[in-house]
Amino acid sequence: MESHNELRYPLIIPSRYDKFRGWVYRILKWPYMTTGLMAYGFIFILILLYLGKSPTFKSEMDLVLPGTGNTSNVSLSEVGQVVSQTGTPFGAGFNPRVNYKEMLSSRSVLDRAAEAMGLETPKFGKPKVKLTEQTSILNITITGKSADEAQMKAWALYEALQAELDNLRADEVARRDDSIRNVLAQYRERSNFARANIVDFQQRSILVSSDQMDKLVGSLASVNEKKMYIQSELSETEDFIQQLSISLNVSPALAGKALILQSDPEFRSYYQELNTASGILSEYQSRWGEGHPKVIAEQERVKIAKASLISRGQEVTGADVSAFFTSFNLDNNPKRAQLFADLISAFARKEGQSARYTELQRASLHMQDQLKVYSREVAELDRLQREFDMAEAIFTSAAGRLEANKADVFASYPVIQMLATPSFAVKQSSPNPVIAIAAGFAGMFFITFALVVLWQRKSIINLILKKG
Repeated sequence: MESHNELRYPLIIPSRYDKFRGWVYRILKWPYMTTGLMAYGFIFILILLYLGKSPTFKSEMDLVLPGTGNTSNVSLSEVGQVVSQTGTPFGAGFNPRVNYKEMLSSRSVLDRAAEAMGLETPKFGKPKVKLTEQTSILNITITGKSADEAQMKAWALYEALQAELDNLRADEVARRDDSIRNVLAQYRERSNFARANIVDFQQRSILVSSDQMDKLVGSLASVNEKKMYIQSELSETEDFIQQLSISLNVSPALAGKALILQSDPEFRSYYQELNTASGILSEYQSRWGEGHPKVIAEQERVKIAKASLISRGQEVTGADVSAFFTSFNLDNNPKRAQLFADLISAFARKEGQSARYTELQRASLHMQDQLKVYSREVAELDRLQREFDMAEAIFTSAAGRLEANKADVFASYPVIQMLATPSFAVKQSSPNPVIAIAAGFAGMFFITFALVVLWQRKSIINLILKKG
C-alpha cells in the first residue's frame, strides 16, 4: 500500500527556479515596500558615488569694466585739429559684459588658457560667469583638482582673455588703418592733382599768387593818392608862379635869362657902360642941347654900348634883350633878385611836379590794365586754390584720424580690470558631505511620502469624497 502511494504521490524537492518564483511572489505581494527599498538603495548608491568623487576646489575672481569714455582734443597752429573720442562702452545699444561672458567661454580663450596650463581643453573645463545686476562686474568661478590648480586656472583664464582682447584690438586697428590708408592714398592723389593744376596755371599766367592782386590794388591806391597830392601841389605852384609873374611883370623864362645875364661879366660891363653913357648923355643934353658935339658923341657912345649889350645878350641867351633892359638891374635891388630866384625855383618845381604827375598817370594806367588781367586770373587761381585747400583739408583730416585711431584702441573692446584677484580655496568645494546627507534625507523623505500616499490612496480618496 505504501509503495502504491509512493508511486501515486512522488516526493517533490524544491529547485532553484522554484525558490526564485517564491521570491518573485513575495515581491509582488509587497510591491510598495520592495520599490521603496530599491529607491532607498539607489539613493544610497548615488550618495556613495558622489562622496567617492575626487575632490575639487573653486577659485573666484571679479572683473570690472570702466563706465566712462575719454576725449582728447589737439589743435596745431596753421595745421589743423585732431580730436580723439572714446565713448562709454554701455551707450552703444549693447552690454560689453555679455560679450566678455561669451568670450570667457569661447574655444579660443579656453584653448589659450589650457595651453598655458599644459592641459587639454576638456580637462581645463569651462568657467562659470555671473553678471552682477546694475553693475559692470563679472564674477568668474573655475574649479580644479587642488587649490593651487584652481587659482592658476583663474589666472590663466584672465591672461588668455586679455591676450584675446589685445589680438582683437590689434586686428581692428590694422583693418581700420588699412581702410583709411587706401582712402588716404586717393586723397593724396587728389591733393597732388590740385597742386599740379595750380603750378601749371602759375607757369602759364603772370599771376603767381593772389597776394600780387592785393599788392597791385594797394600800389594803385597809393599811386592815385600821390597823384591827387601832386596835382594839389601843382595847382598851388602854378598859382604862385602866375601871381609872382604878374607882380614882377616878368615871366619865369625872362627871369631866368635875367639871372643868366646878370652873372655874365661881359654883359655886366656893357650894361654898366650903357648906364654910364646914358647918365652923361642926360647931363649933356640938359646943359647944351641936342646939337652939341659932346651930346652927339655921347649919343654915339650910348648907341654902341646898347648894340654891344644886345649882341652879348643874344649870344648868351639867344633872345633879344632890348625890350627888358629894366629887368636886368638887380644889383641895386636884392629883394627883386630873390623874387626872381623864387620865381625860377617855383617854375622848376612846377616842371618837376608835372613830370612826376605824368609818370604817375602813366603808371596808374599801366596798373589799371594789369589789374584787369589780374582780375580774370585771380578768379581762376582762387578756384584752383579752393580745390587744393579742400583736398588738403580732407587729406589732413584723414591723416589726423589715422593717428588718433592708434590711440583709440578701446573703442570696440573696452578695457577690463581685475577687481578681485583669484581666490585660494581653503577647503574643497566638492564632494560636500553636508550636501550629500541633506540630499539623501530629502530623497528618502519624498520616496517615503510617495509610498505612503500610494499605500493609503483608497482611504485618502474616500476621505476626500466624504468631505466633498
